[in-house]
Amino acid sequence: MIRVKRKYADTFMDTTPRRIEECDARQLEVLKIFSRYKFNRILDVGCADGNFSILLKEACNAREVYGIEVSEKGVKLTRKNGVKAFQLDIDEEDFPFEDNYFDAVFAGSVIEYLSDPDHLLEEVRRVLKLNLGLFITFPNLASLYNKILLLLGFQPFGMNVSLKYRVRKFGRSGETVLPGAGNIRYFTLRSLRELLKLHDFDIEIEEGIPWLNNFLDKISRFPSMSAGVILVSKVRKGENEKHSFDNLG
Repeated sequence: MIRVKRKYADTFMDTTPRRIEECDARQLEVLKIFSRYKFNRILDVGCADGNFSILLKEACNAREVYGIEVSEKGVKLTRKNGVKAFQLDIDEEDFPFEDNYFDAVFAGSVIEYLSDPDHLLEEVRRVLKLNLGLFITFPNLASLYNKILLLLGFQPFGMNVSLKYRVRKFGRSGETVLPGAGNIRYFTLRSLRELLKLHDFDIEIEEGIPWLNNFLDKISRFPSMSAGVILVSKVRKGENEKHSFDNLG
């Protein structure tokens, strides 16, 4: 039994849609991109209740889907969905899988909550097969939305100064913050792009995706300015080896 050290391991904060019709714009965009490929075995890091894990599996016609979740409740719900789920703290603990085990790994809005994002990327790099991919989504610190908020003197989206309350947050000041809900790391597209490169990932796709479902989400879809970003990366191979996502189907 893997011992979970994370402070909020017993706090389950997220539910995910069971059907396509229940997905928001961000989730639909992720599924659309996933559907471009065909994978046999995939991993959903931070799988919550496992509902969206199943939708990912269906989108790419995967044979098997696995999940990692820090919440004990989340793991139980995920297993009920038929996902092979494991409870662990990805900040500190290694993934319980062999090297080169997965065709694709999805980390949806996970990396910004980690104290040690390098550990996540090292483990993903280890368990991914060469030539295949990491799908990662994150809120963009340098988004047009955040630039306007900063200009007006508000805190950027996802950045809290208190563990208990939302302070100087546009339209939400004074609200109570759920335990563990605040982001720890803050990425721009350029900074995460560079971090992935240092961990031997080459970026295949970068797209702006909806994150806040407001007017600025619709007008700022350039990745460097959008509220959210999805990056699809491949494991880097030797200089003389051809590598791409071609012919996965």
